[in-house]
Amino acid sequence: MIKQKKDILLKAYFISILLVIISIGICYKLFNLQLNPQERARFEAFAQKINFRESTIPAARGNLYAADGSLLATSVRKYDVAFDAKAMRQSLIDEHLNSLADSLHAMFNKPAATYAKLILNAKKNKKQYVPIAKNLNYHQLKRISSFPIFNHGQIKGGFIIEDHLVRERSVKDIGARTLGYVKGDSLKVGLEGAYNTLLSGKDGKRLEQRMGGGNWRPINIANDIQAVAGQDVVTTIDIPLQNVAYNALYDQLSEFEADHGTVVVMEVKTGEIKAIANLTRLADGNYADIQNFAVGEANEPGSTIKTISLLAALKDGVIDTATTVATGSGRVRLFGRTISDSHGYGTINVRQVLEKSSNIGTAKLITEYYQNQPEKFFRILNREWKLNQPLGVDIPGEAEPYLPNPNNKSWSKQSLSSISFGYESKLTPLQILTFYNGIANDGKMLKPLFVKEIHEKGKVIKSFSPEVRVEKMAQDSTIKKMQNMLASAVKSGTGRAFYNEIFPAAGKTGTARADYWVKGPMQYRASFCGYFPTYKPQYSCIVVIHKPSRKKGYYGSSVAGPVFQKIMESVYIKSPKKLSLKKSKLASLEKSNKIFDWNSKNKKMPNLKGFDGQNVIPVLENAGFKINYSGIGKIIEQSIPAGQMIPENKVITLKLSNV
Repeated sequence: MIKQKKDILLKAYFISILLVIISIGICYKLFNLQLNPQERARFEAFAQKINFRESTIPAARGNLYAADGSLLATSVRKYDVAFDAKAMRQSLIDEHLNSLADSLHAMFNKPAATYAKLILNAKKNKKQYVPIAKNLNYHQLKRISSFPIFNHGQIKGGFIIEDHLVRERSVKDIGARTLGYVKGDSLKVGLEGAYNTLLSGKDGKRLEQRMGGGNWRPINIANDIQAVAGQDVVTTIDIPLQNVAYNALYDQLSEFEADHGTVVVMEVKTGEIKAIANLTRLADGNYADIQNFAVGEANEPGSTIKTISLLAALKDGVIDTATTVATGSGRVRLFGRTISDSHGYGTINVRQVLEKSSNIGTAKLITEYYQNQPEKFFRILNREWKLNQPLGVDIPGEAEPYLPNPNNKSWSKQSLSSISFGYESKLTPLQILTFYNGIANDGKMLKPLFVKEIHEKGKVIKSFSPEVRVEKMAQDSTIKKMQNMLASAVKSGTGRAFYNEIFPAAGKTGTARADYWVKGPMQYRASFCGYFPTYKPQYSCIVVIHKPSRKKGYYGSSVAGPVFQKIMESVYIKSPKKLSLKKSKLASLEKSNKIFDWNSKNKKMPNLKGFDGQNVIPVLENAGFKINYSGIGKIIEQSIPAGQMIPENKVITLKLSNV
């Protein structure tokens, strides 16, 4: 009896020890699966063989919105359809094959006989997956699902549906690079890339079981991890202004056969980017938004940097607007090199140096006071204005600014003079615009802002406020002097070609040599950077056009300036307050034009030809009509003839011209 008890105890101990060993082995295996990817992959493959797998439930990507809430980009569900010939019942094929083939022909415009042959061959060869169409929308899916045979579903009719999300933009080209895209884990471009973590949400997980024909079906169990939809991002982009900027840039690039160009519009008081377009010339002569030059391309800025150089000297107190400088007959030897102006200006003051964009005047003023102590000049540019630091904008790929260090071996006696009027340094268009916007904003430099809010389930969860980059660029009196100089540069200087008393603006032209180290005809980079109105500025804007045809022109005033002008005049015309236009000027303008008087209750299209666009467009928009227009001046064409009834929700297209 005692011996039997001992045997039982020994067996019990043995079983207990065995269970402990097995438990330890299981725990070790689970732990190893977590840490060893190869082992985990082996077991996942094994699990798949036994008809089960863990599948990802893709999260719906968040939307991108314009500043007014208009949709810019969204994820749309698309459907791929196929059929399983092995599962398709022969009786259904015998009865409805021709009807199905005819229906597919009507939908996809391929011969019905092609579809009938495809189905019969697939049935004969027992094919379990035969594609029919891809990227169908929901209405197309509903239609094809109702076709004979397919309306019996997957089990009897062999009809297979696979869905996926496709990213679509409501605006195709006008800012495609700024909106951006995401490919895989490494390529993140534009706002889609910058806010990918928020937009992408969190994928879910579910268990699926293998079905016939290599298909899988979800197993509805409580352990499924549901996908969390991405958050929505509200950008600062103003769609009407974006349209104007894009079209103005496109037209100018085409006219001058330029290589590429960019335009950016910023709101002065907030730093919000209201429009940004980047266009590159393609082999066929058309232009496409395929590279963000505004953010990612740093070049020698040319004459737009003269504003920076002269403001630094004004801030430092070494010059005043009345300070004079001898520029001679247009050619001067300075530190062993000849510097030239387009004309001989003689002795001029600082205001005239900026007005006339004098290389000689700028170089002589800056070198006179800073040649022997360049670190004082760069202390202002780098330490106080942070021009040697990236802006840190949301969009990936910002190019590093470059300002030479006087202590480097590459520094020469000629470096400071070159930098002062636009060479031996590199800045992006957005970096230059940020500086000019600071002048327009009375000396407060703001970081460019591309996003206003983050939304989740329709509620605002985060708002973005203007971020101050430099609190005070210079004293109020100094900033005011530069504001007056920039206004004078447009009114009386190099920008006078597009000066308009009714539409006042301030800014600086730029014409820089491009790739001058390459043999061949000289190429140029034309630019203009400024703001409007001159009093209480609302918007700042930069336009840069690379390598325009020399036969057609290459100066900043004639190549880049007109793009700025079109954007400015568009804003003036559409603004109900006319952006601080003086009443006397507005009255004289309206007096010189035909008066447009129209009762909005009259739904018949009036004859608009001959009326000034700035008087007509606000009246029609206030009446609830959507207006698209091109050009400036008087209306010469209208899309709806006079006397015709205006359909509801109809867009009225107008063509304007000063001719």
